[in-house]
Amino acid sequence: MSLLSVTPAEGIKVTEDDLAAIADKYGYEFKDNEKAEYTTLLAATCNAMQFVSEMDDYQPEADFELTPRENIYLPGKSENQDNAWAYRFHLSHKSPSSTLLKGKTLCIKDNICVAGVPCLVGTETFTNWTPKTDATIVTRILSAGGIITGKAVCENLSTSAASFTAATGPISNPYAKGYSAGGSSSGTANLVAKGEVDLGVGADQGGSIRIPASLCGLVGFKATSGLVPYTGCVSNEATIDYVGPITRTVMDNALLLEVIAGVDGLDDRQRAGTPFPDQVPKYSQLLLETKDAGVKGMKIGILKEGLSSTILDKGVETKFRAAAAVFMELGAVVEEVSVPMHEIAPAIFGAMSRQGGAMGRAGKASGRRQVMLTDLYEKMLPCTADTIEKMSAVSKNTFFAGDYCWERFPQVYAKAVNLSRKLSEAYDAAFKSYDVLIMPTTITPADPLPAPTDSPITKMSKTIGKLDNTCPFNATGHPALAFPIGFVDAKEEGVRVPASMQIVGRNWDEIGCLKVAFAWENARGWKEF
Repeated sequence: MSLLSVTPAEGIKVTEDDLAAIADKYGYEFKDNEKAEYTTLLAATCNAMQFVSEMDDYQPEADFELTPRENIYLPGKSENQDNAWAYRFHLSHKSPSSTLLKGKTLCIKDNICVAGVPCLVGTETFTNWTPKTDATIVTRILSAGGIITGKAVCENLSTSAASFTAATGPISNPYAKGYSAGGSSSGTANLVAKGEVDLGVGADQGGSIRIPASLCGLVGFKATSGLVPYTGCVSNEATIDYVGPITRTVMDNALLLEVIAGVDGLDDRQRAGTPFPDQVPKYSQLLLETKDAGVKGMKIGILKEGLSSTILDKGVETKFRAAAAVFMELGAVVEEVSVPMHEIAPAIFGAMSRQGGAMGRAGKASGRRQVMLTDLYEKMLPCTADTIEKMSAVSKNTFFAGDYCWERFPQVYAKAVNLSRKLSEAYDAAFKSYDVLIMPTTITPADPLPAPTDSPITKMSKTIGKLDNTCPFNATGHPALAFPIGFVDAKEEGVRVPASMQIVGRNWDEIGCLKVAFAWENARGWKEF
């Protein structure tokens, strides 16, 4: 029996009621004997579907001999007081091919696959998922001599800019107990800031690397779209997915980016212009070579619309403008530049994120050539009332909004993708005159964590002002780096939390962003600024 035929294979059962349920959704009525014939054709269509469903999956296999996963365990409260660790383990390469990360310890966000290690993705909507494959960045870290000591908790389904949604409990800001560490790479930021690991890796679908870096006094880099392969990381929406370094210093960030960047041949996000691993710039070496020159002669544009929001915190603005003035002292030209479209960029991002993410979480992402985490879909689907009940308020809002918007605005996702190109061109026009654009990373400081009994709207309000300046560059693909510039007052008297500057560069000009941050870091100590 041909798998592609008009005759159902033995054992495939499709009834006229099954077909009617589909047609009824559209108010369609069959004529004469059409229902019976289309029922037969529908059953025949399932020949190949059933055949493929019974085949073994095909994912890259981890090398357990050279990279053994040792001492895997769920940490207790005594060694995990901030709830930042998901699973602990020891993972290194017996014979790494380079020494770039020799002896350095790392944590990775818990939406990044490590074969044989349970992955929580911050949720209780499914349990007991242990990935079968290693993410590309994991294999690269190990090949460079890095030691991965555990998975860091991420927010519920990687969907929150604040750190209270993970099923394992809220994560505090390392500088202010009871305040947000940002999200969704909350655990990574907490652990790196406290020095429990040397380096960390986060994932960013709207600011999830840069926001926690901003609120925790760290350097976080969302590189140019495609530079770092997303292979083996849980996706929200492929057009806005990024993975990248979270570190305490700019030099460490450059070093880790150098290790994980480059084409892997598996991730179709890696577009024209993405270098192969042996062509990736030696970012750390370039920083040292240009350290003396710093930013002399560079033109730095303060993005007017990055400071135009009515909710911009005055302390954040004051700190940012003082930090920007340092570049003039270092020999750069610093001027204000306007990109009016920046103010509406979050709406364009929101359409892509909400609608695309809804399809992805429903297992309906299509048109991709990449490693699909089919074993995760087996855990996640089908979505039920019980599943939804176990979501955080942020995840529930995203779920309902995405589903509704496909029904109410079915054409908007496609338009948003097109408009993201227009947005990208608007920033590119500014880059004809300026080497980089700068703005506050988050326009409001870290907020107090909500109470578990707070209403959904109260909980959602904790993310206000966090994505305004970060999410536009998920949509456009430009490199965007966050680095700390001092402390500002929080909501409570006597509480001080980190503030941050975001540097945005031309596509593929990661070294330009790093040079600007490195020059500032070498000129000022951010904790004393």
